[in-house]
Amino acid sequence: MKAAGWDYILIDTEHASFGMETVGNLLHVSSAIGLPAVVRVPEAQRSLLSRPLDAGALGVMVPRVESRAQAEQIVKYARYFPLGDRGVALGTAHTAYQAVNGKQFIREANTEILLIMQVETRKGMEHLDEILSVPGLSVAYLGPHDLSTSMGIPGDVGHPRVVQAITAFLRGCKRHGVIPGIWVDSIRDGRNWMRRGAQFMTYGADFSMVQERSKTVLDALRTPGRTHARRPR
Repeated sequence: MKAAGWDYILIDTEHASFGMETVGNLLHVSSAIGLPAVVRVPEAQRSLLSRPLDAGALGVMVPRVESRAQAEQIVKYARYFPLGDRGVALGTAHTAYQAVNGKQFIREANTEILLIMQVETRKGMEHLDEILSVPGLSVAYLGPHDLSTSMGIPGDVGHPRVVQAITAFLRGCKRHGVIPGIWVDSIRDGRNWMRRGAQFMTYGADFSMVQERSKTVLDALRTPGRTHARRPR
């Protein structure tokens, strides 16, 4: 991923089966090669937010945020005083195991940590302005498939109601000065939402990229006469 030129990777612990030890190992590698990593947690619990950050994650992504109170709690757990109430543990992975000036580190961490909240349900959209107005939020991130399911039209991410909701989401982010993010699974959709204002984007998944490339290569090799298939010499 680093060699390909990606800006960051997302380590998913909401849908994937990674344990904290695996997450820690992935974060060590990402740090060593200079590829920032964000960890998506399964839910907004204090330990689920603080442990990836202590292990060196650039930020955390929290799914299914549906109210201002929930957003405020997430900020409290993920940011240090005075912005939040995150526990302080220095000299571990997130400080490269080096002694640091605690006051300076806390100040810089509060500035640099990415705090990404997913607004991906109808209830979340109904409280969008309340969520976006919470201080300390870095990115608001929309999951089209979860949103379409919540709206009773599962999987139909191109439905006019879903598109209208995403448009309202992008406008809300602009209104509150919050970076808008979205998940896409095609280049066409990615370009479309970039044109419409999306600034933080996740594309597909590692396994889907392997599948896509494998299918392209195998189709070319197994189909005679394909002009892009290399001939043996």
